[in-house]
Amino acid sequence: MKPYYYSPNHSQRAALAALSLLLFPTFFPSLFGPLGRASPSIFSEWNAPKPIHLHLLEAALSTQSSVEHQIKLWAPLGNQGWKHCPEEPKSASSKPKGSNGYIQVFLDGGLNQQKMGICDAVAVAKILNATLVLPHLEVNPVWQDSSSFQEIFDVDHFLDVLRDEVSVVKELPSEFSWSPREYYATGIRPTRIKTAPVHAPAEWYLENVLPTMQSYGIAAISPFSHRLSFDNMPESIQRLRCKVNIQALAFVPHIRELGETLVNRLRNPPIRNQNTDSQEGTYDLDKQGAGKFVVLHLRFDKDMAAHSACDFGGGKAEKLALAKYRQVIWQGRVLKSQFTDEELRIQGRCPLTPEEIGLLLAALGFDNSTRLYLASHKVYGGEARISTLRRLFPLMEDKKSLTSAEERAKVEGKASLSAAVDYYLSMQSDIFISASPGNMHNALVCHRAYMNLKTIRPSMTLLSKLFLNKSMQWSEFQQAVLDGHKNRQGQIRLRKEKQSIYTYPAPDCMCQA
Repeated sequence: MKPYYYSPNHSQRAALAALSLLLFPTFFPSLFGPLGRASPSIFSEWNAPKPIHLHLLEAALSTQSSVEHQIKLWAPLGNQGWKHCPEEPKSASSKPKGSNGYIQVFLDGGLNQQKMGICDAVAVAKILNATLVLPHLEVNPVWQDSSSFQEIFDVDHFLDVLRDEVSVVKELPSEFSWSPREYYATGIRPTRIKTAPVHAPAEWYLENVLPTMQSYGIAAISPFSHRLSFDNMPESIQRLRCKVNIQALAFVPHIRELGETLVNRLRNPPIRNQNTDSQEGTYDLDKQGAGKFVVLHLRFDKDMAAHSACDFGGGKAEKLALAKYRQVIWQGRVLKSQFTDEELRIQGRCPLTPEEIGLLLAALGFDNSTRLYLASHKVYGGEARISTLRRLFPLMEDKKSLTSAEERAKVEGKASLSAAVDYYLSMQSDIFISASPGNMHNALVCHRAYMNLKTIRPSMTLLSKLFLNKSMQWSEFQQAVLDGHKNRQGQIRLRKEKQSIYTYPAPDCMCQA
């Protein structure tokens, strides 16, 4: 007897297909969920949006900068009338002595927020005449990096730079071994100070922390981010904060070595065929930018995209996915979602997309011969999202394209160490530009201003208005960009009241020439 084979009819096959489609998200939720930070979900956000500003993009791709413009673009900044303050000789009375006790701080945030906390911790130790224990770096819930102070910063250099300023120890002495970070996670402790107000004055620490330290010999301050005022501080304390930020916080040798490797490969690229398939036209290695490079800090991760509540051209699927992500992460606390996309853009509150930052760079005069290093954590949308930027700048590189897996092994998967490499590279670049404000942007604006290096600050309000004008031609767009960024290329801006010393180094960290 012939074996019987079941063969479903057309209606049965249709029913099975429909059932499979309904059950597929149940068995493979990661493909549909919008919560992955590393990459978009396949069915909700995978399709890369088409260029939003296609007419500008086509014009930018066919435009080449003149030699005169290139010379001006790559020219270093001139003398701005500010210089590094001379180091004052230390008298015996100014050196730390007779410590009042130990200070511990536990620092939240990413690399650059933690750097600011370290600077403030040194200043507070000086104010209290206390001994600072190397700050504990908390694990950031977004970046998930458990790297310690010793794994990021050169501890011996840190101690050497500050030896005449404040007492710092690598770890607590044995009599205080009962006070590790874990001790403060298991209950209320009399030695913990958790009421430090944001931007507290020096007097607050003398009145509220010093008594605890004198009673117990130790005080632990947590939370500590942004807990020291920028105003009404003695000049010596301000200068000390600057010294920690600019001089003391050097990265560990392997980060500097990897950074230097990247710099050398950017400045001395291998000879490449001029007839490249990745860009319309060719590039000329003999241009003014030869041997030079620009670092682009592109912060366009999923958290930022969702929190901005802006439309990035991905259609209804992307809007719904970001709205769901926003609801799950912030439970309706994102007030910006009440505004329309146009209202948000007019206010300059939408981060620049990779396409838009590419058009800005092209309008400023960078072209397909520009060596561009991309400093970023994870770009929302992945390679598909930055494809337009790569069309404009085929010589764009990142850590993966410039190094082997073996060379990257010590920083791979560690966001803070990876950010430290990008920071080092950004300080070595001829020009730095950040796609949107943030701690990395502010830290480099400060450090590069101190070193008088060219740093382009995009005018978010201007660019938003330009991109909303869909009829604007390239020549008009380019001229508006050039006019709007003449004074946004590293010119010294004096710090105003309540502004951060870690963004504006003058006049606190610098002296007039």
